[in-house]
Amino acid sequence: MFTSLLTFFLLSFHFGLVRSQLEHNNIYGRADALTGDSICVTLMCISATVNGSTVEYVLQSTGSQSLGWMAMGFGSSMPGSPMVIMWPNSDNTITISQRSATSHVMPTVDDSPPRVATLSESLSSTSGTQPKLAFTIPANSDTQQHIIWAFSTSAPSSSAVDATIAQHLDSGTQTLDLTKTIDSSSPSTTPSSGSSDIPLTSTDKLIIAHGILVTLGFLLFLPAGVFVARYTRTFTRVWFKAHLFVQVFISGPIIITGVALGIRAVTVMDNLHLNDVHKKWGVAIFVLYFAQGALGFIIHKLKPKNSLRRPPQNYLHAILGLLIIGLAFYQVKSGFDTEWTLKTGRKIPGAVRVVWYVWIVLLPVLYLAGLALLPRQFKQERGSEPPKNNYPEFGRD
Repeated sequence: MFTSLLTFFLLSFHFGLVRSQLEHNNIYGRADALTGDSICVTLMCISATVNGSTVEYVLQSTGSQSLGWMAMGFGSSMPGSPMVIMWPNSDNTITISQRSATSHVMPTVDDSPPRVATLSESLSSTSGTQPKLAFTIPANSDTQQHIIWAFSTSAPSSSAVDATIAQHLDSGTQTLDLTKTIDSSSPSTTPSSGSSDIPLTSTDKLIIAHGILVTLGFLLFLPAGVFVARYTRTFTRVWFKAHLFVQVFISGPIIITGVALGIRAVTVMDNLHLNDVHKKWGVAIFVLYFAQGALGFIIHKLKPKNSLRRPPQNYLHAILGLLIIGLAFYQVKSGFDTEWTLKTGRKIPGAVRVVWYVWIVLLPVLYLAGLALLPRQFKQERGSEPPKNNYPEFGRD
């Protein structure tokens, strides 16, 4: 049952992402065959069109949020990447500001950018709910172009190129394939909120691998270890070895690898560790997992002598285990509901939520059903029912 549901979960996630990789049409139509690429995320779209020795870029709002400013940069992370930041002004003019930053702070004006960007007024429009801001920049040797992007709903302090800008509402990284042929026979498209018809980046794949592994570790194998203890401890003396094996030698490597991939994804994307609730809870749950393992080891090795009662630390071990799984449910949901969309601009397939809701109902039902074995367990621990195979610690761990 566990394997079937998680397989469905993973297949739903996989096919949803494959479906999202269908090639996206260019933001605006062209009369001739050119090369370039375009991407859309939740708040904005970016189109690149190679035109001989120059490249035209169009940044367009999807209309899901009011526009303060939009930006793109050439690189894989904010520090060190040349950026082009644009915003409309109250007099219908458009400001284009080339900036850079050495860390994750407000970028400052770069007086000598590697390539000078020029406002393209003919392709820009500040009217309507989906304004678009365009610029032209000399082409370089890039064919697969790594870019960063950002969107803010707060207008800069003025129309000056060095105006103070508020922190972006959303940002991320993408890759543009500048060798793609733009089909002039295809109708131009208008960006839609939530569109994610873009290929997976290497960072996206890191995030996916992180999500799959921590989900398997915390919501499949940890509960499986709990059920081994809950359902078999009164029937076999090897229950503890099976419980230990699942929790340490199966769950452990999967969880550790999953967390490591998450840390790597953050490092590659923006290097902002522990800057939001999802990341902080992730570290807390990871620490609790090791604390739980240490507590289990202490309980197994340091048993009170001549005691007919279950020690308090045994109850703590059980409660802490259930708490970790409960927190993991919250963490997984915040990952696919909030963090995934925030960092990639993509929406999770609806089937993933369905499986999550089924799983969060099914696991407690299975655990509560296993509590029917508690009277038998307590009898064995008090010695009123002789343990099988003359195993003196039957059911005690």
